[in-house]
Amino acid sequence: MRGLLWLILLYPLAEIVSLIMLTDKFGGGPVLLWLIASALLGFVLLRNQKLAMLLSAGALLRSGGEVSLYSLLWPVRTLLAGVLLIIPGPISDLIALLLLLPLKGPSVRMPNRPPAAGPDDVIDGEFRRVDDPADPGRRLH
Repeated sequence: MRGLLWLILLYPLAEIVSLIMLTDKFGGGPVLLWLIASALLGFVLLRNQKLAMLLSAGALLRSGGEVSLYSLLWPVRTLLAGVLLIIPGPISDLIALLLLLPLKGPSVRMPNRPPAAGPDDVIDGEFRRVDDPADPGRRLH
């Protein structure tokens, strides 16, 4: 718990120091343009997340079979990346870019769903039709 407190206290200081170092190396104009561009990109990501979160989560759940845990968390990662891009500083921008990388994680089997069959999967076997002798007038369609 104490480590988390230190991280929260040192994070803004690390962002400020890194911005000062970048300004010293590249100048104030390019760093200011970079901060404005990253903030605008963050706003664009947040603006496009309204309906995209619901649609992507629904599509992943409808697909059935095995779903990657990272693909389930993709809308959350994009939302967090947008917030981090709005925060000025290279550390938050680097973390946001890492969150936006399309990583494929381990697959998670969805409960109560049959495995998804591919185009080459064939179910082969024998069958026998069994009519119910108690209901001779029933038609099978």
